[in-house]
Amino acid sequence: MQELIHQKLRDVERQYNVSILLACETGSRAWGFPSPDSDYDVRFIYRHPKDWYLSIDESRDTIEYLNGDLDLVGWDIRKGLRLLRKSNAAMFERLQSPIIYLERTDFRQQLSVLLPDYFSCRAGLHHYLGMAHNYYKVCEPADEVKLKSYFYLMRTALASLWIVERKSIPPLRFQELLVLVKDEQTLATIGSLLELKAKVDERYLHPKETALEAYLKSVLDFCESKANELEKQQGETAPLNTLFRETIDKPWH
Repeated sequence: MQELIHQKLRDVERQYNVSILLACETGSRAWGFPSPDSDYDVRFIYRHPKDWYLSIDESRDTIEYLNGDLDLVGWDIRKGLRLLRKSNAAMFERLQSPIIYLERTDFRQQLSVLLPDYFSCRAGLHHYLGMAHNYYKVCEPADEVKLKSYFYLMRTALASLWIVERKSIPPLRFQELLVLVKDEQTLATIGSLLELKAKVDERYLHPKETALEAYLKSVLDFCESKANELEKQQGETAPLNTLFRETIDKPWH
């Protein structure tokens, strides 16, 4: 699959005349709880030749390729930087990914230095808390729950708790979020579920974990109660403009 991913990324560059700056994994494989049949969720940031940006019209800024269990979605660098300025959670996750398929220039290193200045705790909490509530609504009424749904609920609930308690960007890896779980029985349950998820497919339905759901609901309620205490924040545009100009000025691959 690695070779197929690299081939498709090269095909994208040729077809669209772009240079990919960063391509990484962002789904369950990057989060640390893949199933044997998990999709490959490849996300990338790319640039066009400089003259492409010197037009009075803005052109399409997204590239997509979907085929079977391979899901590739790319954003133009200008779109990515605009979203980062808005504290878009997807950008923070992409830049933390432990699985890098392709990287050119020092774009990721430069942007990683800037990340803390663009993270809004309030925006981040609303993102993860909103997702967690949706996953909880799926899990709560069911007698058997997709194990995948439980993990999506746990990850987003604990990311919300991280923001409330630590006022910083939550780590991408699920295992790093587990330091927030203080109850040993809950940790043991999660550990057992992690072992199970590595063995079963994405369709697997798991018997209801009532105690785990109650814990996660308490986390959501706590985070909801703290949401209005978090400050709004938006980083400055100038550093992103500088990075944008420097990056599109660099030699073409």
